[in-house]
Amino acid sequence: MKNIFLVFCVLVCGITVRAQDSLSQRKNTIKLDITSHFIYRNAFIVSYERVTKPNQSLVISAGYQEFPHVSSIGQNIGVRSDRKKTGYKFGADYRFYLKKENKFRAPHGVYIGPYFTYHRFHNNREMEVEYNGNTENVIADSKFTIFNVGFQLGYQFIIKDRWAIDLSFVGPSLSHYKYTLNLDGNYTFDKGDITNEIILDLIDRFPLLDDALSEGEVTSKGKLDTWAYGYRYQLTVGYHFGRKKK
Repeated sequence: MKNIFLVFCVLVCGITVRAQDSLSQRKNTIKLDITSHFIYRNAFIVSYERVTKPNQSLVISAGYQEFPHVSSIGQNIGVRSDRKKTGYKFGADYRFYLKKENKFRAPHGVYIGPYFTYHRFHNNREMEVEYNGNTENVIADSKFTIFNVGFQLGYQFIIKDRWAIDLSFVGPSLSHYKYTLNLDGNYTFDKGDITNEIILDLIDRFPLLDDALSEGEVTSKGKLDTWAYGYRYQLTVGYHFGRKKK
């Protein structure tokens, strides 16, 4: 009987420990943004998630990114070299992990919540413009910013209580796009025509922005400063850490 009692006590203790582990919670996760690397190539964006309440968390992200290299713009403009490329991103989102949909505690499971991101790019390029059968060289200095405010739906996996895979797959936003371009050099072509051609090529790279503007609007204004719809999708992977708390 004594041995049976000891076995029973060990089993009860084991069950209790496992139950406490299932209810325990690490509060910190640091993650690397994989999506930014594939979109912008040269990018390093990290984020930090902190559980603020049993089913809520705050995420802050920041890092370096460059606008992708392009070799040609339209039919008459080519890029000889990138003299300078810089950029950065920062943002934040607040998450509500749906208690009724999740059997795990945050930050594991389905989440919803608002977010914002700010992107800034600065490019200085040496370009070639074909004009009247001649090739003219010009230095193009551009600044491009994107500000997004939106709402997202996603799911985060916590594997073996240490590794995180975070996928935000629904993220519509209202976005502000601003692009400025200055040309420098000895050229004879019409500056407005070339500026508009470069802006139209930029718009083609953002389908939702293309839907918001017509070619006539861009040509008549000669600049880009507008609001349009945007969309966010993001994959991050990271490490889950911190002392477990009940």
